[in-house]
Amino acid sequence: MVSADLLELAEEWARDLPRTFVERLAAALGDGAGALGYLEAMAVLAPSRAALEHAKLLAARGDGPFLAGALAGLLRAKDAEAMVVPVWTGPEPEIAAAAVRLTLAVLADLLAEARREVVLVSYATQPSPALRDALSGAVGRGVAVRALLERRADNPRFFGDDTIFGDLPVERLCWPGERRSEGASMHAKILVVDRLVALVGSANLTGSGAERNLECGLLVRGGPVPGRLVDYLDALAAAGLLQPVG
Repeated sequence: MVSADLLELAEEWARDLPRTFVERLAAALGDGAGALGYLEAMAVLAPSRAALEHAKLLAARGDGPFLAGALAGLLRAKDAEAMVVPVWTGPEPEIAAAAVRLTLAVLADLLAEARREVVLVSYATQPSPALRDALSGAVGRGVAVRALLERRADNPRFFGDDTIFGDLPVERLCWPGERRSEGASMHAKILVVDRLVALVGSANLTGSGAERNLECGLLVRGGPVPGRLVDYLDALAAAGLLQPVG
């Protein structure tokens, strides 16, 4: 088979066969024709058995290394793809589609999985006890938390509480009023964990936003977007447009 045909075959296998089987198939193709025999026990489905027999023929013709590399590259590319799912706060969660996740659960899960860094941006911020416990747990594990929040000192129209997190070692940032256009608000709502996953939406980090209002956001897991969100905030800070509080 020519390289284009082999690549098309690899794309078909990576798309249609079980992930674990494809990983083992790629490794066996790289090790040589003899290694493919050890996959017989894994090839329980008809498509897997057919792929294994095809792979044996190709390996015997010397195409194993190319096919192994193509499969490995396709699996890596698949891992790098971002997964995006809707996240809602709203009434009657039991009628929501199975693919929909609810804001409070997502926020708690993201804070629980954080290992290095949490960056949160919120206009009104008054976390519920559940969210505060999750945030405290992250800090207790040594996770660095940065919070960009709105302040009355910078926005006369803001009437929220801007004194939260006083007992937690959270790095507070602000967008100073003198660095804004007249009437501008710090209105973004973002949570980024380890630059790997981000929740971007309409919900403030409040009990109402996470549990009672009708809010919508998108959970982005993987890909470049979570890191780019943090990069933009870092660039604003480097330019002096965001400043530390306290």
